[in-house]
Amino acid sequence: MTEIIKIELDEELARRFRKKAYEQFGYRKGSMKMAIEFIIRDYIDDGIANWNNIRGILKERKESSVELQHNVWSGIIDKTVR
Repeated sequence: MTEIIKIELDEELARRFRKKAYEQFGYRKGSMKMAIEFIIRDYIDDGIANWNNIRGILKERKESSVELQHNVWSGIIDKTVR
């Protein structure tokens, strides 16, 4: 289940966040979502957001974000069916 959270950000802050997120996750569909989810989880777990933890995670991957999601969900479904 997902939830939509809407926020307003300073234009310069949003621009800098987008640039950093795309650098880390690539210019692909879903990159912003992945970056925001990672930062929120990191903040919840540690109380801080650390970009160094996500540097280059998907840089070498050849699949699109849709293909990556499909592969992840296939692995999860396979494990629950067993």
